Amino acid sequence: MPPPAVAPPSPPAPPDMPHLRRVTWAGIVLGVLLCVGLALVLAHDWHARSEAAQRQAMALATGTQRLMALELRNLERAMRGIAGDAHELFSRVPEQAPDLLSESMRGVVSRHAEIESIVVVDDHGRALTDGRSDRTLADWAVPARRGGGSDLYIGAPERGPDGEWLLRLAVDMGDDRWVLTRLRRSELQRLIADLDVGRRGVVSMSDAEGWVLARSADPPNAHANTPSRMPPGSFPPTSRILPMGEHVSVLDGTRRIAAAGTLPPYPIRVYAGLDKREVLAPWWTLFALSVGVLACYVAGFVYLLRSLRRAARRQMRLQADLRAGDEELRLAHQAGGIGTWSIAPDGRQLLWSTQAAEIFLSQLPGLTVEEFLERVHTQDRRRLIRALARAWRGEEPLDMTFRLQLPELGERWVSVRGALVPDGHPSRRMTGTVVDISERVEIQSLALDAQRQFRLIFELSPLPCWLFDAETGMFLEVNPAAVREYGYTREEFLRMHLADIEPALQDRQHAPALSPADDSVAPLLHVHRRRNGSLMDVRVHTSQLEIAGIRARLALAENVSDHMAYQRELAYRASHDAATGLLTVRALAEWLDREQGQGRYHVAHVELRGLQLIGDTLGRETGEAVLRNLKQRLKSLADRYGWLAFQPAEDFVFAIAGQHALDMVVEVLVASLSEPVQGRDSFHQLDLRIGVASHPDDGGRAEEVIAKAAQAAHAAREESEPVVRFHAGIEARLSERLRLAGRLHQAIDRHEFVLHFQPITHCRSRQPVALEALLRWQAPDGSWILPGEFIQLCEDTGLILPLGRWALREAARAQRRLAEHGWRDLPIAVNVSALQFHHSDLAADVAAACEEHGVARGGLHVELTESSLMRQPLRALKAMHGLHAQGVCISLDDFGTGFSSMSYLQHMPLDSLKIDRSFVVDVEREERNASICRALITLGHNLGLKVIAEGVEHEAQLQWLATHGCDQVQGWLLGRPAPLEQVLAMMRRAPG
Repeated sequence: MPPPAVAPPSPPAPPDMPHLRRVTWAGIVLGVLLCVGLALVLAHDWHARSEAAQRQAMALATGTQRLMALELRNLERAMRGIAGDAHELFSRVPEQAPDLLSESMRGVVSRHAEIESIVVVDDHGRALTDGRSDRTLADWAVPARRGGGSDLYIGAPERGPDGEWLLRLAVDMGDDRWVLTRLRRSELQRLIADLDVGRRGVVSMSDAEGWVLARSADPPNAHANTPSRMPPGSFPPTSRILPMGEHVSVLDGTRRIAAAGTLPPYPIRVYAGLDKREVLAPWWTLFALSVGVLACYVAGFVYLLRSLRRAARRQMRLQADLRAGDEELRLAHQAGGIGTWSIAPDGRQLLWSTQAAEIFLSQLPGLTVEEFLERVHTQDRRRLIRALARAWRGEEPLDMTFRLQLPELGERWVSVRGALVPDGHPSRRMTGTVVDISERVEIQSLALDAQRQFRLIFELSPLPCWLFDAETGMFLEVNPAAVREYGYTREEFLRMHLADIEPALQDRQHAPALSPADDSVAPLLHVHRRRNGSLMDVRVHTSQLEIAGIRARLALAENVSDHMAYQRELAYRASHDAATGLLTVRALAEWLDREQGQGRYHVAHVELRGLQLIGDTLGRETGEAVLRNLKQRLKSLADRYGWLAFQPAEDFVFAIAGQHALDMVVEVLVASLSEPVQGRDSFHQLDLRIGVASHPDDGGRAEEVIAKAAQAAHAAREESEPVVRFHAGIEARLSERLRLAGRLHQAIDRHEFVLHFQPITHCRSRQPVALEALLRWQAPDGSWILPGEFIQLCEDTGLILPLGRWALREAARAQRRLAEHGWRDLPIAVNVSALQFHHSDLAADVAAACEEHGVARGGLHVELTESSLMRQPLRALKAMHGLHAQGVCISLDDFGTGFSSMSYLQHMPLDSLKIDRSFVVDVEREERNASICRALITLGHNLGLKVIAEGVEHEAQLQWLATHGCDQVQGWLLGRPAPLEQVLAMMRRAPG
């Protein structure tokens, strides 16, 4: 049957205008009261902030005054002590007093970076000790510039030699002498640099003449040309700190709330001011909030009036809607499956609606009560009969859920409600509703089973588990494992908040966020606190739940304290050196990139050679003691200037913060490390080399800057300098050296090395008596690499040993060629390095080369330098005897340049001495070289040796050497080094 038509609602009546007028007047009055209250709050806040700023300015000025007084008082005491010592020294030892005082004052200055210099002067300012004079001393050292109760005279600032401004201080020591001290302006600036005065606040100090000595608002290099000077009358002439109220700065024009006063007993004026705009900035925020509140009130009031008007119209519409409510309710019962029933006044007949008949699958309009009860489940029937009887007697309404046994549907759950109702008749009538809830009961049954299983798992879990409200963070349930682990009882847990066990959440107003707000189950690491106060690391797994309409989370906590402690220990060991506890170089580089990535800093790579030798020689404990003392010495410097890392086994990396003067810090570093280091029972001097590089000038990343500093340290060792600053030439030189080192192995394999030969001739007949083999390296591009560029590199890399054996074999092959061309008696001399001489069996190598190529006895000679012989004289003597036994002649090369010991030289089996070319140059006209050559020729002949002169390039040199008895000569005049074929051709062309 279609539902009955519903009549359209009638148009609403106009709203109640008098009621709206009363509301309007009440809102206006309340708005006026709100404006008055806000104005009073704003006025009170303005006054309170101004007074608080004045008190803070007074506190800043007073604190600065005390700091400055303490600084000047300490300086005054130190200067009076120096004056007393100086007076006594001038009285006892006047001649030595200036030197003794200079040494003492230099020590004081070196220990106090804030003091630029200390000097003793006379009344005219002339220096009596080391230091600068002050010709203006008589102008400013007068009692008028000294504070009452103080012996300290204070002068106007002056510029130091390095451009820094200095404050002059003087103490009269009597006898027309003064102790003059120059205090760095940066020390005064340091006293006030870190005071909290806001962005535009300022704390300053000035002298009696108005010169600004320090000002917190100035950058470090402020007043580089001249310090500021304030006009007279800028501050009140008082010895106490007094408030100045609002004050406009004469230096920057900023209006501040200030306090000022003079520092007793010193004529130093202290000023402290807070920027008025900065102080009152929060007031303007409060003003804006007040305007916002007032605007919100007005908007809300207007909205309220409009809402009341709309509500009146809506009420009229609702009245019309209620007239169609009965029909809509009928339709709702039909759609929702709700049926109605009733019992006739006789109490026997049960009637129901169409919807109820559909629930019972019955075509009958009703049954008797007895017939209906027969369809009720036997376990529920007796309970329903009692409830129905009580309801029929009017004792209580009927409200019961029971089961029906229906022929076609089987067992169904229904919910029945009903009560006696008056119907205008004296007899009783009962009516009510019935709903089929079978599906709901089934769902609840499944939910109860799931809840029991969850409770069983929750209670028996060996790990702490709890449920907490995701909105408030309050605990809803905990399991026994959580009670055992945390020490709280279950009742205590249920009264607690999540923040009570997690300290990281205690500063939050609400702390539900143990995990993200979504349904993520990713484990999170937290730190929890037990009841006894102990902390533990836990990995928390969470999942989103909804219980009884509450959005909750289930958390499972896994104690990972041991694992996290192990991880932290691994992280510490990875970033710190085990022996010193200092950062590793890699960890320091990562920290610098992270914390100082865009800033300026410097790196000093400190090499301390000899540290490992101490431990190897004197024992591990002594080495550790030296290393520990070194670490303490460097750590104290790092705490002042930057950061420190250790690179086993003998290097430290010192990063210097950019605000410190690099030269000053390096000087302090060198002075500290140049002193002997104490071991267990002795002191040890270490070989110090420092390389310095800067960021970002020498590299964008810390690793690059540290590498550049290490390169500079290598250059310092090569140049025997204590400190070397990195520059591009160092990197180019080291890169070329490494490039050559990498090519050396390939050069040997590719046969890029060749031997050139230079004749050694008789001095008078000019006939060749021998050839000297000279090593040459021809690059693949055809260019020649000079021996000075690769010989030392071969020795450093150890490649000189295989290269030397190759040179012996090539020289033996060349001597064989000479024999084939008729020069059998012309030997070849080969230069032997110190490394080859001492670390190989040279006699065996020579014998093997001669045997390989069939060279006769004496066909090869060797040339040794003085330094290789003097390194291990006894071992050298043994090796030389072995060579002599094979008929090998030995020449002492570059004689006169190595400061040979004559006591060893006279016992060594040498055959000839070679005079270095540096003595042969200009020998014919340079008397000094001539004297040396005559002495060397005489010495060689007296020892029974042949004398060979190197570097003969002019005919006059040759004539002089022949005249003075030189045996053999060698040089470009008689033949340049060339391949063997060219030397053979030249000797064939020479006159017989």
